[in-house]
Amino acid sequence: MENEKNMAMPEFTNEEVEKAIKQFLDEKSNENMANLMQAMRDTRFLVPADFPPDIKKQVIEKAKRGEKIDVKTAPRMLPIIVQNPQGEHFAPAYTSSKQMAEKGKYPAILNVTIDELLRIGSNPSLKLKGIIVNPDTDKMILHPKFIDAMKQLKAAQKQGTAPQGKPEVKELKMSRAQFELFARRTCEWGIIPRVVYNENAEFMKKLEEKQGKFMATLYRQPYGDKLPCPYSEKDFEIMILDIDEETCVASIELPKQNMAPQMAHSMYIVWNPQNNEMRYFTIEQGMPNEDNVLCSVDAAGKREELQTAPPTGSEISAVLELVREDREDAQAE
Repeated sequence: MENEKNMAMPEFTNEEVEKAIKQFLDEKSNENMANLMQAMRDTRFLVPADFPPDIKKQVIEKAKRGEKIDVKTAPRMLPIIVQNPQGEHFAPAYTSSKQMAEKGKYPAILNVTIDELLRIGSNPSLKLKGIIVNPDTDKMILHPKFIDAMKQLKAAQKQGTAPQGKPEVKELKMSRAQFELFARRTCEWGIIPRVVYNENAEFMKKLEEKQGKFMATLYRQPYGDKLPCPYSEKDFEIMILDIDEETCVASIELPKQNMAPQMAHSMYIVWNPQNNEMRYFTIEQGMPNEDNVLCSVDAAGKREELQTAPPTGSEISAVLELVREDREDAQAE
């Protein structure tokens, strides 16, 4: 029976999300909430589930054995609901199998995207008070307001912009200062790298021709037409260097205001004119009492902390060295 319960469970890690959860639980600040939202935006979760009572026994047994089931008879899995002492209901979710105290505790485990998890948490028929993340360890509650805020962020991500205007700001329950941090991170982790990888050479052309005016336009997107943006073209210092036939790098010094951990001090866009390949790097402010960090965001939108930031004045050299190593690795394959 124990083996029947231990259905194949996907193995993955969510270290960035788990770190953000712990930071938020330690200090429930607006900044840490924004960090958590950004960390969760492309995450997958493990959701305990059970078979509906009307599913035939033989179909359930097939599913547990991992055998293929005709789509017409495949069971529709239902998320398991847990209840606290106050009678409130929550949908449990795990960031990885390592967060589970007992691997065979649930009949089945669903591997879901953040979008699917948000749909579960906001399903009116389930009458939930929220989602409990890592109920065996962190016991992090995602309340309906947080779920709504995440849905707003995901909608903005799909559209290529952040939430527009006052209605979204009000719904997110953010102060002005916290919204500005949220908006800046949305630009540096989402809007700008998306434009970089989508436009390629066109991005470099706009940057060269319009300079700070172009960057200010990108940073203004989350504010919409009704909110004043704190940045102007004068807040950006841009230098474009043609290194060789395969390497053009844009160095962009970013606004000094609204700096906080994980906000970028500078950006480095590397373009290969030969194959139109782009790379996107940032120097982000480190966490309190920690060094700044050299980061990247790839074409799929995945952000990665690469290494401690190089000394001031050596940033371009460090970025170009990473690009060179990646090119050599690609040629060796």
